[in-house]
Amino acid sequence: MTNAIESRHPIPPAPIHPLAALATIVLDNVFGIFEIVDPLALILTCVSVGVLGSVTTMFVQRYLAKDEWGASIAKGLVMGIFAGVPFQVTGTAIGLPLLAWAGLHEWVKLPASKDKTEQLPSSDDDEILDAEVKDVK
Repeated sequence: MTNAIESRHPIPPAPIHPLAALATIVLDNVFGIFEIVDPLALILTCVSVGVLGSVTTMFVQRYLAKDEWGASIAKGLVMGIFAGVPFQVTGTAIGLPLLAWAGLHEWVKLPASKDKTEQLPSSDDDEILDAEVKDVK
């Protein structure tokens, strides 16, 4: 019989590591400035941001989230496309909910449900308190 309380999550884990979602948001907004300043370099900027977002997400998913290479490459391509779209809103609109989802998964934890048939053994402190209560009466 174990006394450890197991926690269960009411929110499933996010499909993307929080660092990959944050990288997508940052790349989308930082390189958005270059897209506004020089519209002629739009294609070069979009491609470079997409490649940088793909590579960043791929390595984060592979080495931090411990995904397989296939899943890491697929997630990297999707997040790279979202970061490379020539609108600042797209990467943020995708990255922000994923970042919030990952944060909620980590912060919201419910205690494990107690089994009615399995009772934890009483501690010595409970017995001492019961003895003190009987002495007072």
